[in-house]
Amino acid sequence: MNYSAIWSIGLLAGLLIMPVQATSELDNIIGSKQQSQAQAQRTQNNIAELDEKTSETVAEYRALLRENAVLTTYTSQLEKQVAQQQQLLISLENNMANVRETRMELTPLMQQMVQVLTLFVEQDIPFLWQERQLRLAELNRLLDNPNISVADKYRRILEAYQIETEYGDTIETWQAQLPLSDADKTVQLIRVGRVALYYLTPDRNHAGYWDNSSRTWLDLPATWLSKVKQAYEVADNKTVPTLLALPLLEAAHTVSATSLQEAL
Repeated sequence: MNYSAIWSIGLLAGLLIMPVQATSELDNIIGSKQQSQAQAQRTQNNIAELDEKTSETVAEYRALLRENAVLTTYTSQLEKQVAQQQQLLISLENNMANVRETRMELTPLMQQMVQVLTLFVEQDIPFLWQERQLRLAELNRLLDNPNISVADKYRRILEAYQIETEYGDTIETWQAQLPLSDADKTVQLIRVGRVALYYLTPDRNHAGYWDNSSRTWLDLPATWLSKVKQAYEVADNKTVPTLLALPLLEAAHTVSATSLQEAL
């Protein structure tokens, strides 16, 4: 048997088998490397994804912090406003209580004011009688009307007082019928403030005055006729206002005027 030939054949077979095994190991190494690279890529992708999510979370957190700061400031402001509104409500409730109390006190006061004004007009010299009586009737109607506020009632009463007060600073003239002698005659009336009320006949030959103590008309002496005519010229705007020297007789309306001033 030729052992040399057998050994050579075995050696050749061994040499043929070794490259196959080396190639297989190399493939395994390459495969493992590729798997490692793939795993590393996946890990990197996961890290990048986590980093992106972390950035979004941080941004969202910061936005929530800013929103919370704004809401905290807004809530604090609202709390201050609510506290002020509560104080305002308390003040309004107190004011309403005061208004109710004032309304209760004003009602009898207004009634008294109208009564004083009515008494004053009745005792005053009789000028613009119908107009003043209508005003008083309107005031009494207002007092009995529940649909009119206390403020409006009080304002209207003060307006009436103001009108009556202004009469004392004016002079005016108008025509009226007076019961003189046996028949009513149309005369020219001249009112000088609240001081005196005179009449002048159409022929300008006779003059008289209202005597408040006796509540009647009386004749004036002829010596005063020119003065009454002068007062008429001023009241009728036929001459410039001037200092008037007129007969001032004692009249009962002085007491009434004092009562009106006290009521004002």
